This record gives sequence, structure tokens and C-alpha cells, in this order.
Amino acid sequence: MASDRRSAARRAGAAASLDRAQWLDAARAALVEGGVERVKVDVLAKTLGVTGGSFYWHFRGRQDLLDALLEHWRTANTAPWFEAVADAGDDPYDQFEAIVAMWIDEAGFSPAYDSAVRDWARTSPAVEAAVREVDERRIGLLAGVFRRFGYDRRRAFVRARVTYFHQVGYYALRIVETRAQRRRLKPLYYESLLGADVLRRHAQATPRRAPRAR
Repeated sequence: MASDRRSAARRAGAAASLDRAQWLDAARAALVEGGVERVKVDVLAKTLGVTGGSFYWHFRGRQDLLDALLEHWRTANTAPWFEAVADAGDDPYDQFEAIVAMWIDEAGFSPAYDSAVRDWARTSPAVEAAVREVDERRIGLLAGVFRRFGYDRRRAFVRARVTYFHQVGYYALRIVETRAQRRRLKPLYYESLLGADVLRRHAQATPRRAPRAR
């Protein structure tokens, strides 16, 4: 009995130390690992080593958790896109490079999280609407980059779509490549995504490096 009391005390202490963000992290991991059906209070409580009752200190119920998880994805997995462009300065080539680096390095942005939410959207109209909204924001960001390359509005929009759909398809097809392989292929993708004129202008504007002394 003393052992039971100690175990209960440990669970109570763990529950008291958990905050809302930790429950959300556990929910995100469960979503990525097993889909929305894995995001259940008892499953998360077991993973976190606490009682299910402690969940209700932070959420009204499972739907409240799912709503919070969707909002977390909406902000946490899209903010890095806008931050990458903002941090790259005014040059559209640098902005495009920053977005591609984020995709390859998965810095801040989680493709697995994106894919899990897209799977979830197949069973929830509310999630599908959120995904479409986020897709439009990201495509709008890319279209702005293409506009700064000099494309007119319609061509910028289409190139942004092609770029975005290409990347979503890359994840949907579960293509497995190393980062080094993706970087080696990057110039060839740029030929299709950016266009020959953009690449030519960039090459002309980029100072050539002096040859190394032998």
C-alpha cells in the first residue's frame, strides 16, 4: 500500500508540473505517429505518465484539445515560412532560397506535421477549411516572391502554385532522399520553378568569384 501511495504521489506531482504546451506536444506527436484517432485523453495521459483527470486542468475535453492542436499547427508550421522570407532581406532570390532551405533542413517547419493534418482533413470539414486557408497563405507568400522576380500577377500565382504543389506532392509520395541529394538536385529544380530568365538575371547580378591561386 505504501508503494501505491508513492506511485500515486508521483503521478500527482507529474500532473501538477505539466502545462498546456506539454499536452499539445504529446497530442502533436500522437497525431503524427498514428493519426487523429491516436489523439485521445487516456492515450496521452499514459504517454505522459499522469492520470486522465489532470488533462481537464488545461482543456475542457477532447474537442477542445483538437481545436487547440489545429490552431497550433496553423501558426507553428506556417510562421517559419514568413520568418524565412522576412529574414532573407529584399532580394527575391534570397527569399526563395530561404524557403527552400527551410524545406530541406526542416528548420522550424515539420513536413510530418503537415502530412498528418492533411490526413486528418479528409475526415473533418473544419480541418479541411483550415488547411485550405493555410495553403492560400503560403501560396500567397510564394506569389509575392515571384512578383518580385518580375512576373505579372497571374504568372506569379501559377508559379507559386506549381512550386507549392510540387513540395506537397514530394511529401505525399513519401520520397526518401538525403539532404545532400536534395541540394544536388536543387539547381535543376530551379530551372523549372524559377524560369530561365530569372536564373540568367541572377547569374549576371552575382559577382563572379576570383579564381583560386594555384
